[in-house]
Amino acid sequence: MKNIFKIFFVSALFLGILAGCGANKTSQSASKNTSKGEKNEKVVVYSNSVSNGRGDFLKEEAKKKGFKLEVVDLGGNDLFNRLIAEKDAPVADVTFGMNQMMFTTLKKKGMLSAYSPKWLDKVDKKLIDKDSKFSPLSEQRVFMIYNSEKIKKNKVIKSWKDLYTTSSLKGKYIVPTNLGGATANAVVYTQLMNHKDKDGKLGISNKGWNELDKFFKNGAILSEGQTEVAALANGDVDYSYTFLSNIPVVEQKLGVKLGIVNPPYGVPQTVEQVGILKKKHVSASAKKFVDWLGTAEFQGKWAEKFGTAPVNKDAQSSMNKRVKEVMKETTPQNLDYEFVNDHLAKWDENIELNILK
Repeated sequence: MKNIFKIFFVSALFLGILAGCGANKTSQSASKNTSKGEKNEKVVVYSNSVSNGRGDFLKEEAKKKGFKLEVVDLGGNDLFNRLIAEKDAPVADVTFGMNQMMFTTLKKKGMLSAYSPKWLDKVDKKLIDKDSKFSPLSEQRVFMIYNSEKIKKNKVIKSWKDLYTTSSLKGKYIVPTNLGGATANAVVYTQLMNHKDKDGKLGISNKGWNELDKFFKNGAILSEGQTEVAALANGDVDYSYTFLSNIPVVEQKLGVKLGIVNPPYGVPQTVEQVGILKKKHVSASAKKFVDWLGTAEFQGKWAEKFGTAPVNKDAQSSMNKRVKEVMKETTPQNLDYEFVNDHLAKWDENIELNILK
């Protein structure tokens, strides 16, 4: 009897071990498949910060980490309008590159999922959205530029107003041909905000609108295929405009040393953000992508290659030397961005209908 019991016990133990091994293998296999499935789940990314090779670099670096991306490149306003148009059936999983004003509007429309990336403790708390609907990636500034090898520093204009009030500069500075990008918008609102008037048209005095009209009417528009900086480097114009991270890239590409104009009231300073679109199912891959996008590792590489100014403190040592110089040369303008955000769409509409017509 004892032998029979021993045989039964040993057999049961053996079968149990086999079953356990099988279950363990099944569990490990499932775990691997889940992990693999999550890593390979496509993440659709909409961005206005992937031009000039940025998108290809992003995809290459993301692929090394197991992400499969579909990247859609659009100008700031076009990107914003595309997201609004897709509000009820969002295609994008993640969007990044737009400034805090645009993201605030998406948040008010209930289009973003709350998520706090793992790197958020590396960022200045003042830059963080209290509802965790979007998170800061990098600082951006917009300003006038000139060829420092052609114009002596003591001859440089002091403000945007000098462009259209100096007769010799008529047709010698670039103006935006449309307001589809965040940089073009900054060129507009940095000037309009000097003329706030609660009784004025769209919150701006008549003088402000008249001066903006002169700015556009006296400027030059780009030829087909030309860029704002190339027009300057070629000597077609004396002044143009650009954004902070573009400085080291175009200086190297065009072989020109740019001068920066810092008006007495400063220059627009915005912070590019990242957010996850609200969907019925927010994929784990989208969250993991955001966790990776803002890391010091990637932001450091992004800063070195494309001249960005990351807000992740651990990545700031990788900031381009030229970018650091420009940040010292410019002063952030004290702007009421909530006011700008509330009026910008109407300003753009008014400009396109009455000034750029």
